[in-house]
Amino acid sequence: MTRNRIIYASQSVIVDGEILYRVQTLGSSTAFTSTDIFELGQQNVVDVCDDVPAVSITLDTNEWGDINTVATLAGIDKSGFNATAVAGNANLVTMSGTTGISYYHGAALSNFGASNWFDLWSPVQSEASLGTAANTIDQTLYLPKCYVNNLELGYSTGNNATENYGAETDTKYWFLNDGRFVSQEQWNCSGDLDTVTLGLKPTASGVAQLSDSSYAFLYSTTLGERALCHETAAGAKTYYAVDTAAATATKGSYNVTTNVVTLPTGLTTASGDFIKIRYAANAYADDSGDSDVQHSNYFTPLADGDTTHVEDIGAVRQGQIELYLVDPDVVGPGGAYDMALRITSATITAAMTREALNELGHLKPYDRPLTFPVEITTSVETTAGDLETFAMFAGKSATYDAGTLKDITINHLMVKDNLVLVVMIYQQTDETAGGTGALRKVLESDMVGTEYFVRGVRAVYAAINPASPEREYPLKTVIVPGLKATSENQSTQVGQNSSLSLAFRSTNKLFIVKGFVPVADVVCTPGLQVNV
Repeated sequence: MTRNRIIYASQSVIVDGEILYRVQTLGSSTAFTSTDIFELGQQNVVDVCDDVPAVSITLDTNEWGDINTVATLAGIDKSGFNATAVAGNANLVTMSGTTGISYYHGAALSNFGASNWFDLWSPVQSEASLGTAANTIDQTLYLPKCYVNNLELGYSTGNNATENYGAETDTKYWFLNDGRFVSQEQWNCSGDLDTVTLGLKPTASGVAQLSDSSYAFLYSTTLGERALCHETAAGAKTYYAVDTAAATATKGSYNVTTNVVTLPTGLTTASGDFIKIRYAANAYADDSGDSDVQHSNYFTPLADGDTTHVEDIGAVRQGQIELYLVDPDVVGPGGAYDMALRITSATITAAMTREALNELGHLKPYDRPLTFPVEITTSVETTAGDLETFAMFAGKSATYDAGTLKDITINHLMVKDNLVLVVMIYQQTDETAGGTGALRKVLESDMVGTEYFVRGVRAVYAAINPASPEREYPLKTVIVPGLKATSENQSTQVGQNSSLSLAFRSTNKLFIVKGFVPVADVVCTPGLQVNV
């Protein structure tokens, strides 16, 4: 049957086997680059030389207080996210001098560097199954080796907060008919493995044979061969080719009748290792195989009580967003947050330049590492009233509060280069919570039993006690240190409020952290770092 259209409810987004939630837009556009070749003596085109296609990816999501999306795109291990952050499971650490003083779950801008990439696929559900989670798939869009090249966090009054990403790659597939189902299976090794069995029914289903005659195993080796992945307990990944020939020391073998994959004879697995196989087939994997983890469905809606996501928030708005400007010269380790008022919008953008590394013998780049330094742009707009906000940006909040400040000039903005922007995302609005900052109280019944993190330590909200309610802590904290002013604009127009707009730049450091980060961990030196 001819399909007439695809709408948002028909298409989900999956990254490395993990379903992404609160996605608003998925876009992928391809620019084809070619050169017409001419020669002296004739007007006709002699040849057309093709270069690498450029595929641009747009992934726009609602901000909802969850760090799983950024962690998935940054390739961060999320297995410990529901436990207190310690040296062995935390991605971030706060350093004071040379000593680690606290650990956090979260992501840093530098996590997107090096050779960090992800595979994205988007199954399209049959129109007849619209509105359900049924695994009836028409086709699957597949984008391999995607590298994030832009991150934008947006907070604005009257609109949903956003967390948007841009990425780049050079290949784009559509799998259909006998290849329309993409599954990822994982085997958790307790010792050495010789064979694994895919979760496909023998003789009835199998890995698709593609137009180039290869079988649709979707990892690849550095030589471009279709492959399986061996990941060690330490996170090192090695890719081994797979085809239907007999296994060798460096190549696995796939039996098209039994769906058994014989691992390379030279591969030795140890306890704590993983074998991962991703493939396109004429059915999703089920439990007929022997894998320990299967990612093989169209979509799984979040359910109440989900301990891995903030399941009951679809988006956040102005009453759930608090913005703080921290001046390390004033606040100090023993200080407290002071919320910036009259802010109407704030946008944080990190545009990441990728260097495509090429080599003779291969059309496509073999890597796209991040180019440092990465400039982060932060813009803030506020309704102009008194000069308190301007004084905060100028580093003059102490004398402003004391009533002794006589003047503020743009020279003060020029001198200040160490402000820290801190954004906190909450589950309740300030009206429901009965205040802001430390005055927020847990007053919504659906928060009872929900986990929260303070300085990386996990806790759970107890039953509501109206006489002495618990404090509500943020779901997520965004930290941008080292702000340096780049522009300032004040505008007054007939029929509109006077506004003050300020833009800042900073370099390399941006952190998205699970839970609450106290001021002491924001202003210490060198501060938040990736835990290595």
